Amino acid sequence: MSRYARQMILPEVGAEGQARITGARVLVVGAGGLAAPVLPLLAGAGVGHLTIVDGDRVSLSNLHRQTLFAEGDCGKPKAMVAAAHCRAINGEITIEALETALTPANGPDLVAAADLVLDCADSYAVSYTLSDICMARGVPLISASVLGLGGYSGGFCGGAPSLRALFPESPDSGASCATAGVLGPVVGMIGAMQAQMALSVLLRLAPSPLGQLVRFDG
Repeated sequence: MSRYARQMILPEVGAEGQARITGARVLVVGAGGLAAPVLPLLAGAGVGHLTIVDGDRVSLSNLHRQTLFAEGDCGKPKAMVAAAHCRAINGEITIEALETALTPANGPDLVAAADLVLDCADSYAVSYTLSDICMARGVPLISASVLGLGGYSGGFCGGAPSLRALFPESPDSGASCATAGVLGPVVGMIGAMQAQMALSVLLRLAPSPLGQLVRFDG
């Protein structure tokens, strides 16, 4: 039986939809809590080429929500560990891991090589940088953010408004998961929502998640 039989049986997928997923190049920026569900779900679905960008290393204090990692991974580069995990899920796809931060300097080339971008960094600076680049290049962006017991996932650019159109300025509070806290299941649910939105874009489902934003309050 085909690896993808259970999703190909869906009328929204089929052979044509699976071919779109298999032929897609997806850039995932951030390999932390949001990426914990995103990366295995996209790898399992058969996204043909995944590029993972993250310059950080695994930390014990993040394991409650960064469930791709185990205690033995502490101190290792997140991108490399995440890539190895995805390769173990699906050896038929190509996975590229870049141990670097997303910046205005390297962002344009990374986005230009992608059909779809997922912002899993949960950083306003990264989100705005990706939004600006994706808007200029017409590349769809699925961006998410989580803090405390809530957050959102939304589809931007690629013919839809940018993140800046919805959030012209970043919040003044400066709060982060490190200072305000966060619960793991909330991050997992919103990350899974990102993965669903990403597959909906690749499958060209209607209505498109581009131009849509979903908020969740736990």
